[in-house]
Amino acid sequence: MITVNNVNLAVDYCEELEPYLDKFSRYVLRDNKLQSCSPFREDRNPSFAVNLDNGTWIDSGATGEFHKGHFITLLSFLREESAEDTCDYLHNVYSPLLQDVSDLHLDLSYLEKPKTDELKVFTAEELQKFAFRHSYLEQRGISEEVQQLFRVGYDPVRKAVALCWTNQSGEIVNIKFRSINTKQFWYADGQRIKNHVYGYSIFQKAPSDVIAIVESEIDCLRLWTEGIAAVALGSAHLSQPQTKILLNSGVAEIVVATDNDGAGERCAKQIEETFVGTFNISRFNFNDSSAKDVSDLTTSEIVLGFESRKVINLCNAIKI
Repeated sequence: MITVNNVNLAVDYCEELEPYLDKFSRYVLRDNKLQSCSPFREDRNPSFAVNLDNGTWIDSGATGEFHKGHFITLLSFLREESAEDTCDYLHNVYSPLLQDVSDLHLDLSYLEKPKTDELKVFTAEELQKFAFRHSYLEQRGISEEVQQLFRVGYDPVRKAVALCWTNQSGEIVNIKFRSINTKQFWYADGQRIKNHVYGYSIFQKAPSDVIAIVESEIDCLRLWTEGIAAVALGSAHLSQPQTKILLNSGVAEIVVATDNDGAGERCAKQIEETFVGTFNISRFNFNDSSAKDVSDLTTSEIVLGFESRKVINLCNAIKI
């Protein structure tokens, strides 16, 4: 049992973890535990365990914030989204479908005053503390020109690149921080990224008939470095607000370039089912590569995966 939004939910921990088992290297199931190498960091010897009775986890080889935690922390990491969005997901899936009518009441408070984070826009002063650069993204094949275009920064205190999310007007509404030393990430106290599409405000300045859809911000930046128009969902899930934004993009074709794993395949199918009959849809071809995502590929592999015609169409439209 787990409490989400003040509601006790009977979450099936095994079922929720099953789609992401490929992220638990060398995993084994023993009694009521899943034991594996840590999904949060590079780990050669299994030192991570999840209690399948209550969802708590411990990483015996780690220190600090990611040493242990509750299930929402783990699932939000696996789903690559904020803890708030994961709570919403669990509530929608596991909340009771039937309630006693006498317990229901109409709450109109949300009409009176929007939540602060729903209106949050970051100022230049707030961003100044991240006005630094680290070689991490350059080493991953992302050009300085693209980093400047997307206003990428660096937090020298927490040693993490700062990836700015913008609304359609180009205002920064949240910041995702990605550690340069581990796989950990976290968000600033801003708007929910599921209400926005990463890179869309840049795409609006150089519209194209074709656009690639990826999961992560880094994949998006890598494709722009190659001259390919792309946007990122920020996770392996397409939200309703993101669907509305993309429906108004004016493109004729989308190329689905989600991650080369189980979660990426499920996301790709969701995108196809959502936009079938609206756009021409094609898939990026990893060509039997073991790479997890497009940012792990070479330039020639990326071009091959998109097929030359689509890449030419995309590149011709991009002037950065």
